[in-house]
Amino acid sequence: MAVMTVQAQSICASWRCMQPMVQTEEDGSVVIQNPMYTFNEDGTYYLANEMTMSTPPAQTMEMEIAVNMELKGTYTLEGDKLTLTPNADTYKADVLSISQNGKVTNNPMVKSSVKQMLNSKEAKDEAAEVSSFTVTVSDTMLEMKDGDETMSLVRISTIKN
Repeated sequence: MAVMTVQAQSICASWRCMQPMVQTEEDGSVVIQNPMYTFNEDGTYYLANEMTMSTPPAQTMEMEIAVNMELKGTYTLEGDKLTLTPNADTYKADVLSISQNGKVTNNPMVKSSVKQMLNSKEAKDEAAEVSSFTVTVSDTMLEMKDGDETMSLVRISTIKN
């Protein structure tokens, strides 16, 4: 399958990460993300990101939090450079479940506290940072490169007029 230039191949579609992205922090905690992007013909995009955050194992407690995050914004595509400009007012995150020591607890106090942290001004400001990627598009694949990081997404639907 030949890779086409971005100008010849539209990114107007919904794209899902082929494999979850796993990031291990210095403290031993782990963040697993499975983003899905939808790029519309009018220059807007939508990001839905399913995330799982795990604290490092400790003697007393290990915690895992499943989260769904949503964000909308605009994008520009010039050559192979994709720039995403998020709208902080559209950012929202919801806690799907909380597990402690491998058992789902959904402790309401912890759930509320985590939801407040995920929807704080700092979290919204961080989510609203403009980001740029070098992209390669084929019939079924979209690669978004940011420095040393590459996100490989598969086309799950095409946007048509």
